[in-house]
Amino acid sequence: MSTMENKVAVVTGGGTGIGQAMCLQFANEGAHVVVVSNVADQAEAVASQVRAVGGSAISLTVDITDVEAVEAMAATVIEKFGKVDVLVTSAGVMGARTFLSQTSVEEWRQTIEVNLNGTFYCIKAFLPHMLERDAGRIITISSISGKQPAALNSDYAASKHGVIGLTKALALELGMLKKNGITANAICPGSVDTPMIEAITDQFQPASKMSREDFRQKAIASANIQKRLLDADEIASMATYLASDQARGITGQALNVCAGTVLF
Repeated sequence: MSTMENKVAVVTGGGTGIGQAMCLQFANEGAHVVVVSNVADQAEAVASQVRAVGGSAISLTVDITDVEAVEAMAATVIEKFGKVDVLVTSAGVMGARTFLSQTSVEEWRQTIEVNLNGTFYCIKAFLPHMLERDAGRIITISSISGKQPAALNSDYAASKHGVIGLTKALALELGMLKKNGITANAICPGSVDTPMIEAITDQFQPASKMSREDFRQKAIASANIQKRLLDADEIASMATYLASDQARGITGQALNVCAGTVLF
């Protein structure tokens, strides 16, 4: 039997990048996948990819910063499937990528609202059902920036530090409630070859005087031990493991998948 046979997995930010890779891998492991994105075409394209290879998927268009929309999403999933086994909060934005002194209040609020508050809204919407069943996997997507911040990254780093704190606090509360059937963990990706890395390259490569490929290699990939960009499937593999029964003893952790960019 596959590791996620007949489980119901909800993935926010499922329309691109890491979220897309997780949707496809979860489906390959037998899960019913709910692909959530604020871009309808992207969500449906990934759901169609899943169905094209014989998997089970639906798409939902949701703005995760809209509390009522998130609550409605949870109600829709429970009504359709009768349960939710896995929640992955992968939706995120890269932030202002500038000096703190040049980061606008609006940019700060947007980054915190999507990356941190949106994570909270989604967990809060699905958690009561998991508590009722004493079963579930909550997997948040933080970042190595949630452990080791970089300059020109204050809003993003703050939001991702917050995601780790939220996840660990949730794990402690689950223990207090004696809900050992539910785990809460954060994944901290390093530099992954996704549209976000493309956007960072677009922003900073022109001033670097390097070619686009040199910039990706020398300014981004060289920061880790393996001197490479990760593939989104590598992050998805960690999520698939955390979603499995084999990972029932792992909770309250912030797990790096970063090719050795940070070592703690």
